[in-house]
Amino acid sequence: MQSKSVPRVFISYSHDSDEHRERVLGFIQALRRNGVDAWADFFVESTPPTNWPVWMQRQVENAEYVLSVVTETYARRFNQNEIPGIGAGVRWEGTLITADIYYSTNDKVKYIPVIFSPDDFEHIPTPLKVTNRYLVSPGDDSSLIPLLRQLLQAPEFIPAQIGEAPSLISREIGSSVSQNIDPRIESSILLSDTDPNEALDNLTELLNQLRGQQRAVAYCAMGEIYQRMGFWAPALSVYHRALESTPDKQTAEVAARNIRLAIEAMESFFRDGGPVDTAQKFVRAVKKGKFNRAWGLLTPKLRLVLAQAWIWANKDHESLVPFDRDELAKSLSTIKPNHPLAKSFTATQLYEFQTSFPSIDETWGAASNPRPIGVDYELVVLSPADGDLMVFDEKSGPVQTAPFLMRQLLGQWRVENFWPAYPIPGWPPSSEEIPAEVSNLRILQVPKIDEVESE
Repeated sequence: MQSKSVPRVFISYSHDSDEHRERVLGFIQALRRNGVDAWADFFVESTPPTNWPVWMQRQVENAEYVLSVVTETYARRFNQNEIPGIGAGVRWEGTLITADIYYSTNDKVKYIPVIFSPDDFEHIPTPLKVTNRYLVSPGDDSSLIPLLRQLLQAPEFIPAQIGEAPSLISREIGSSVSQNIDPRIESSILLSDTDPNEALDNLTELLNQLRGQQRAVAYCAMGEIYQRMGFWAPALSVYHRALESTPDKQTAEVAARNIRLAIEAMESFFRDGGPVDTAQKFVRAVKKGKFNRAWGLLTPKLRLVLAQAWIWANKDHESLVPFDRDELAKSLSTIKPNHPLAKSFTATQLYEFQTSFPSIDETWGAASNPRPIGVDYELVVLSPADGDLMVFDEKSGPVQTAPFLMRQLLGQWRVENFWPAYPIPGWPPSSEEIPAEVSNLRILQVPKIDEVESE
């Protein structure tokens, strides 16, 4: 019996050309690889039904969703504007879809337009314009993610559980940690909105002058600044210091709550299969010469860009001349390339990987805290370590690091690039640098708290 978690999806498309049919088939197969029971006439052409219109009607009726792959030709036939005798299948499906939309009393969206090119937005038939539409790129599974979220009912964001309302204390200025706060701490907290680094420096200097509850408040304020900047490890450190400094009840509650948040963030970042673990697995595979393992840990986009870069660098070589470069790049960028030139490409690429990371070994770890770049992106910075996470600033001198831009695809973390830049396929391939204010590349220095005069 079909699992309810696997949606049945029927694909409606027009037979524009052999190339378009291949793209539609690739789209269908990609959906099936990603947990969707996608279906179309491709799979029954060898044993055709006695009545195609009846078969199509049953497919539309039995499908949980119907995806219309819209092109100019599809729209013309859907809207009954095609020459009689041509495109009867789409005309019939268009009639079924339009009638069902008009008479349906179900609030759930069933008919979803899909396009392979932005130019086809204008061709989406009017009955299909009232819901979401999706732009996908056959061959790039990552482009399916927004559509898969709807088909699989896997929202990107879910509302947090409503908890118990806290006991709140109103005040004009100050942090969330104490009602009677030292004015110098208040000033640093206000400064943190515009210059968090200077605010941290000020609070670090104050620690030598504060005692008891105010010392705990200063630590907690530092933790909240680090936390807002996304630096969870130093935040965790100073929150613990706050709890060791005889805090008042409210400060202790805030520190304990934020410690839980920091631990959750760090566990997600460093867990098995997380962004740090995946980056380290990639490096280990490269060091051991396991190209297929390392190659499989890259995103499809990065694999394509690397294949294109190799082709572009060797475009005049006689062995590449006979091949269409787009088809060659597509073939070489697959998980297990089997093209006649694959052996030369993989050997060159493995050598480049190994020469790019010659000094990374098992002693290297994450040199920064979780750094979300955007939805499903994280920046991981590896650096020599003794098992502890290290954070530096420009005052510490040159630091040997290896940044990895990581991307989460369908719940799995993969390497998107080897520096903070989005890879862009093309001839030649290129990249778009991530602004420093977004990537937060200015790595901060953890205050040397052990050097602060103890009470």
